[in-house]
Amino acid sequence: MFRALSVFAVLAALPLGAASAAGRIQFLKMEKSPVVYDVLYRWGQVTPGPGGAYGPNISDSRSGWLLEEQRYGDTDVIDGTLRRQPGLIAEGLSMFHFGLAREASNGSFPGAAWPFHGAAMFMSQAAPALIVLSASRYRARFESEIRWEIARMVRASYYMVRSVGGAPRLDDPAKNHRYYEAALALGAVSLLGKDRTLRSWSERYARRGIEMERPDGIMPENGGHDSGYQALGMISAARYLTLVARGGLARTLHTALARGEAWELSRVRPDGSIDQAGDTRSAGCAERGPDGACKTVMYAPIYGALARWSAISGDPRYAQAAEQVWRRSGYSG
Repeated sequence: MFRALSVFAVLAALPLGAASAAGRIQFLKMEKSPVVYDVLYRWGQVTPGPGGAYGPNISDSRSGWLLEEQRYGDTDVIDGTLRRQPGLIAEGLSMFHFGLAREASNGSFPGAAWPFHGAAMFMSQAAPALIVLSASRYRARFESEIRWEIARMVRASYYMVRSVGGAPRLDDPAKNHRYYEAALALGAVSLLGKDRTLRSWSERYARRGIEMERPDGIMPENGGHDSGYQALGMISAARYLTLVARGGLARTLHTALARGEAWELSRVRPDGSIDQAGDTRSAGCAERGPDGACKTVMYAPIYGALARWSAISGDPRYAQAAEQVWRRSGYSG
């Protein structure tokens, strides 16, 4: 674990290039920390279908598919890197490749649902995974594929932002977590592609996400609160904080995350179950997923958010809660 505030003070004084390098180090420290590794990467693996297609994309055509489903290759890329299993890395990259191979020359993804949100979801997980891989012993082995994917992610990032009229606009501004999702997608791609414009856009999304948060730590979803979607937002925010943010933005984001994580912790019962009372999106079948199933408690992002905040803050309460939620989820076996 590391002391967040002292790290951010150092980053604030560094020039942009040096701060970016230091940010990568802190990001990798967080992702490889015992509490994060144990609940996310020690046992994880995702198995795609033919050609890297995943989920509904195995059977869907080019005229109707979900780019965001391909983001789950990040599990295999990161697991494979940390567990030294290059075959697993190749499997994850094949999932990214499947989505990116369908990109048009203008950066769009014809036939994919949600031109902005789908691309943001995909790159918010795929781009950080490439950063982990690029900092590893396996970079040279996958160099050509990494470069191919980065070029397409940069192009997709520009199209994504222009499709909504520029940063920090969204396709659904009532959802707080989507601002952090967009910030991480653009910020991570900016580091991979060494693109200052994308970095600047990412900061605008991050600031808007911070502005939406309420004094009690609730990050609003459709005008209310939601324990699962808040956790999704905080994962993106925590990764953005360590990887991209610096100076005043980093300090402000750290404060916002501290409030948000405290609210999230208050939703965790002693047995690891989640209090969903009043949740606007993932309780009482308020929404359904693309497969038509009711959205329900979102264990994985909740323990992922708590684990990362434990690594950032050094507060053992969040590590304990992350493990309780992980065990309750059933993912622990």
